[in-house]
Amino acid sequence: MRVEPLVDTTLEAGGGAVGVSSVARPHARPNIVLLVVALASVWIFWGSTYAAIHIAISSVPPFVMAALRFITAGVILWIFSALRGKGRPTLGEWRTALVTGTTLLLLGNGMTSWSLQYVPTGISSLILSISPVWMALFAFLATRERPTRAAAIGMLLGFIGLAVLLAPKTSGPMPFVPTLLLVLASASWGFGSIFQRGAQSKRLMLATAMQMVIGGVLIGIEALVFGEWQHFDIHAVTLASLGGFTWLVLFGSLVGYTAYLWTMQNAPVALGSTFAYVNPIVALVLGMILFHERLTPLAILASAIILSGVALMMLPAKNARHVAR
Repeated sequence: MRVEPLVDTTLEAGGGAVGVSSVARPHARPNIVLLVVALASVWIFWGSTYAAIHIAISSVPPFVMAALRFITAGVILWIFSALRGKGRPTLGEWRTALVTGTTLLLLGNGMTSWSLQYVPTGISSLILSISPVWMALFAFLATRERPTRAAAIGMLLGFIGLAVLLAPKTSGPMPFVPTLLLVLASASWGFGSIFQRGAQSKRLMLATAMQMVIGGVLIGIEALVFGEWQHFDIHAVTLASLGGFTWLVLFGSLVGYTAYLWTMQNAPVALGSTFAYVNPIVALVLGMILFHERLTPLAILASAIILSGVALMMLPAKNARHVAR
């Protein structure tokens, strides 16, 4: 799963509309070169995480890999926070990190890493791409505020596209348990994102570092329970797996997250949130190139339905009302 923490990229229910909430609203036009670089980084690096996970777990157990990945990235971010004088968390930040580390990383990314052993990366990315639908649903249940008409249509399209994608004639026989876990991972990601929005921290780098460390430790315990540490042979790790792991830590968690955070602080919210429907496209293309994955015509139709629904949900309220009309 793309990372990596959704530092308030969630769908926000407020004022009778569902739109994308950002860390900060831009106050000045950003440097166009930096904006292009930052957007490309988020699109490519986060979109590549599915392929990188698939490669990394080829010789490393999935839970072991995910645990080491998030602990490593979290410790690096925590050191940066400490150097900036923001390395001491409060009790409230610990509670938030425990919930988000569990929902976003243990249940979200952990189950995704395990399921990628059995489900193609492209199909996995599409299943995970409906997380904004779950976010909007949980936001509605929490606030009882109705989404815009366009957002409601987007939610409906997301679930219709998922149903088409999971039909036997669309993607062939899908392993039931891994596919179910991907759907649950998407829902857990949506719930964790909504919770994180409600418990927003002003120290985003520290909050993300704590989330990663706690999530990594919990996944490490999960790996112990399932016997992965006991059977993990470090001498059997291939260069390909090591490369995939390094890519996930550096580009998926650190560079990708930093670029995303900068984009959400310096660009229009709708532009910064485009990763939600660009990442699956990148994952699909990489799956075809690297792993020779192929989509049936019905799977392509399901992809178009899902991504169209997500795109509708990402529209700002003003544009959403215009599209709905």
